[in-house]
Amino acid sequence: MARSETGVGKRGIVTATKRVFFHVGAPKTGTTYLQLVLLRNREALARNGVLYPYERHDESFRSTIDFRGIGWAGMPPGEHAGAWDRVAARCRDWPGDTVIVSNELLGGATRERIEHGLGTVRPADVHVVFTARDFARQLVSDWQEHIKHRHQVPLETFVDDLVEKGIDAPEPFGEMFWGLHDAARVLGTWAEVVPPENIHLVTVPHAGGPRDVLWRRFCAVTGLDPDAYDPEGGRSNSSMGVVETELVRRINAEVMDLPNDSYDHLVRIQLAEHILGKHSPGLSLPPQHREWARKRSRELIDELSVAGYRVEGDLEELMPADQPGGEYVSPTELTEADLAPAAIRAATGLLRHSSDQRGRIGHLRGRLDAATAPRSSRDLAMELYRRARGRAGRALRRVRSR
Repeated sequence: MARSETGVGKRGIVTATKRVFFHVGAPKTGTTYLQLVLLRNREALARNGVLYPYERHDESFRSTIDFRGIGWAGMPPGEHAGAWDRVAARCRDWPGDTVIVSNELLGGATRERIEHGLGTVRPADVHVVFTARDFARQLVSDWQEHIKHRHQVPLETFVDDLVEKGIDAPEPFGEMFWGLHDAARVLGTWAEVVPPENIHLVTVPHAGGPRDVLWRRFCAVTGLDPDAYDPEGGRSNSSMGVVETELVRRINAEVMDLPNDSYDHLVRIQLAEHILGKHSPGLSLPPQHREWARKRSRELIDELSVAGYRVEGDLEELMPADQPGGEYVSPTELTEADLAPAAIRAATGLLRHSSDQRGRIGHLRGRLDAATAPRSSRDLAMELYRRARGRAGRALRRVRSR
């Protein structure tokens, strides 16, 4: 039985009956998909007494940075000051019985920041949700995400360092991977503040299962009716193949002087998310680390099985699946000839995007010119005539109605 908490309100002691779920990670486990489904169904959820407290998708990120009290990507701490307080106020003021807070970066919060953040939504029955995948998939997915954010580290170096040095791997990779993806580490910190019976681990099935399994498992934990909402509104972060990811990694070295906002739009969003796609084999863990991944995953399962957390799914899904058939494709050993087809798609895709943008700019410029162009005396006379005729008509109707 989960512990309920009490607080003192204007009318005395208030018993916490409202449940507030903190979905704290991990990255690359379907978190974006779940967040977009919740955002798309926000009004329907509210009608059923459930609050998803963000008005826009990016508000989840900004409020999480404020919750953790950290800087991000060159931004100093405090850049988003007040963002979490606004979200927390909505949580406290919600008259329904359920609130769902979600961001995959919440998992990296310190105990002190967790205590502070949870204090801002109380009185409430606080629950923690963590979605988890096996380490083999997480390692290569995390590398690809770093490549989409301007990094240039080769896959083999990235994995070597995380395996051999753990959380002490070169910044930001050690803290970003082990501090956000290791379910035992993340939930161990949250369990210092939230009782283990209020911590829920949702496993992500291996590829090939029904598309809605994750949504249904998430609903089982949060008490939602999975069939009452449209689960097709979300999208997962687009995944690239080994060739496409390596192409972006090498492009990163050539655009180091590109401003962040330009890089985000042109490379991360247009090129990586929309243009390149997955036209080559998927990424896979280097063969020399596959046995390590199996051993480390078994240790994680053993640790989680005795932690007292509630599991939705099957902990055995955290064991790496057999690697797909065929020889391992090393991104760093790909030749320029190997990358050429993807490079052609990249160039033509960006050209089409540039053409579309020019067309939109031309259309908007035309509308602006039309709105600001001097009006002829004939146009002004016609406008005055229409206004006078309208006033006369309204006056006549008032006389007739008396």
